[in-house]
Amino acid sequence: MHDLVDVARPGDEVEIHGIYINRYDYFANIKHGFPVFQTIVEVNNLKRQGDEDVVELTDEEKHEIRNAGRQQDIAKRLVASIAPSIYGHEFIKKGLLLAMFGG
Repeated sequence: MHDLVDVARPGDEVEIHGIYINRYDYFANIKHGFPVFQTIVEVNNLKRQGDEDVVELTDEEKHEIRNAGRQQDIAKRLVASIAPSIYGHEFIKKGLLLAMFGG
């Protein structure tokens, strides 16, 4: 619907998030003599396979990341930067940090 119209073409592999709906078609029921339902998926988000955004880092950004990684308190600074408006919950924030950077 709306902004997602014609984002994908037939044959494209897509990942969709939406709501599965089946609608009772009264007029088709009268015509055929048995219940007829339309299957509809109202899509909220659609992502085509192969459309991943590639972000290139500049040399200056790479240098800043390497310098930040050499600091002694980098783990504490990263934990503090996760949801700074939420006080406490350091264990949860540390778990999220490890999940993001773990491999």
